[in-house]
Amino acid sequence: MQEFLWDKPVKVGNFGGRERCINGPHEALQCLSEWPEGGWFHERAKNRCYAALELRGDLALSRQAFIAAAIEASFQCD
Repeated sequence: MQEFLWDKPVKVGNFGGRERCINGPHEALQCLSEWPEGGWFHERAKNRCYAALELRGDLALSRQAFIAAAIEASFQCD
């Protein structure tokens, strides 16, 4: 599978007191699968990341959606 990376990684905190660096939609999907099922933003982020991996979606939109899901799940992100 071809690796798709965001222009800038997203740093997500509060993983057992450590920060995690997410570099693209594939890593974001894995991260989202480890979180408790979320709300609207969680589902939106999964959909955007899948779309980006299938070349139908925009990488920047998948990044923005992932950030929104992280905020929704009360994780700190940068």
